[in-house]
Amino acid sequence: MAIFLLAFILRFWQLGSVPQSLDWDEASLGYNAYSIMKTGRDEYGSFLPLSIRSFGDYKPPLYTYLTVLPVWLFGLNEFSTRFISAFLGFLTVVVSYFLIKELFPAKKYDLYLLFTFLFAISPWHIQFSRVAFEANCALFFFVTGTWLFLKGLKSGLFFLASFLSFGLSAYAYHSPRLIVPIFLFGLGIIFRKEIKTKITFFAVSVLLISLLFLPIILVFGTSTAARFGSVSVINPNEKLGESIKAIELDNNRGDFFGKFTHNRRIVFGREILAGYLDHFNFAFLFLTGDPPGRHHAAGMGMLYLVELPFIIIGLIYMLRNFSRGMAVILLWFLLAPLASSLTSGTPHAVRALLYLPTYQLITAFGLLYVFGWLSNNLSYNRSRLIKTLIFIAVIGNFFYYLHMYYVHTPIEYSYWWQYGYKEAVAEVAKIEKNYDKVFVTYQYDQPYIYFLFYNQVDPAWYQKNWGGGEVMREQRSFGKYVFRDLDWDEDSEMSKVILVGTASEIPEGASGLVKTINYPDGSVAFRLVAR
Repeated sequence: MAIFLLAFILRFWQLGSVPQSLDWDEASLGYNAYSIMKTGRDEYGSFLPLSIRSFGDYKPPLYTYLTVLPVWLFGLNEFSTRFISAFLGFLTVVVSYFLIKELFPAKKYDLYLLFTFLFAISPWHIQFSRVAFEANCALFFFVTGTWLFLKGLKSGLFFLASFLSFGLSAYAYHSPRLIVPIFLFGLGIIFRKEIKTKITFFAVSVLLISLLFLPIILVFGTSTAARFGSVSVINPNEKLGESIKAIELDNNRGDFFGKFTHNRRIVFGREILAGYLDHFNFAFLFLTGDPPGRHHAAGMGMLYLVELPFIIIGLIYMLRNFSRGMAVILLWFLLAPLASSLTSGTPHAVRALLYLPTYQLITAFGLLYVFGWLSNNLSYNRSRLIKTLIFIAVIGNFFYYLHMYYVHTPIEYSYWWQYGYKEAVAEVAKIEKNYDKVFVTYQYDQPYIYFLFYNQVDPAWYQKNWGGGEVMREQRSFGKYVFRDLDWDEDSEMSKVILVGTASEIPEGASGLVKTINYPDGSVAFRLVAR
């Protein structure tokens, strides 16, 4: 119970203020939930859509629909937008405890408690439980589906709930759409004997998940699927990049050897393998994480550095003590980065989030093996001393992470969180009634969503007058707000306008300067000029 309480606190403490601002995807999820709550339609006027169009990236809809309730309860704000992620993140820790008990019923409670503690303090999981990321929602349904599948081996009725949960994961994020079918196929092989005794329930469950996946399959020819392919797992052109250009160049030259050695399929396979192996990169896992600052705390990788030796030992232990439970975890572990490996920008902490909680379980096995070896091979005092030092190292690494997350990250990574938009909206709101137009820079991308979110613009009015149309910058304007890059030489000649721009667009000491909004590190985020 104490571990569950710790998991809850780590995911909910200062949820509305840390991270210190919403990124644009969070603002989009929150406003679209608000729009659906008010009108039953998203910002573009689509009625109960199966894909949230957002900025043209067509987000799976489940997170948005689940966010309707907290927005209704708490209003449209940072806390309500992140609530579902934090709540499901906490529940994932709880469900994972029961999952591991189901997978390894003969193990001692030491394994269950140590694993749950490691998962509760996981920097990777905390990071994505505290922001509105659809992948974290998908992880909950994936873990829950696995747990219910194991229970279905004893009582076939649980297969229905399991496949429903797996199906919902595909409506939460893109990656499960590839991984779930392969994972279920693997589970079917591992537990084929038990499944034969529950074949009726299993067959009905397969039919259920097929029906759940049917709408996803049917939209594969639409713009939704096209966008899905461009950012997720099925577009080779994005992945191959310069390699394809090299093939085409060789072909144009009539280079037979080039055609052979640069065969598109060979290059594609090589790039996928490289992307897959990227997710085992030491720096990614233990030192720096992936490039986007939104995905990890400053000065931290996705896992604790102290975990490294125990992950290696844990993997060796699992291979030497192989069982069907071990097979499930290793299958899960090997499949987790597959969807991400088919995209550019690897390694990618979000697309590979399904790694969790396998790393924490492997670490727990490694720690318990080491503890057992120490007890059996060293004197009581020496064994206790080394165990204490390991415990201090784990706790020390944990507190270092908390310090980096709460103290350094808000200062060092504020740019990644589009810091300053909330402040800019508030400043504009104070004076905009006296001006005809508000011009807002597009340097930081998608500024319109912040004006919709923080002004809580009536969705019905916005849909009627400004929603719909192609996703283009010039069509993001609404009311008196115009969103575009600024040109000071020209824009400074206008009158009865407010200009919101970056330091490079509006010079220091500009005439009519109303407010300078700084990042926490003191550098300029926005300058506001009223003319």
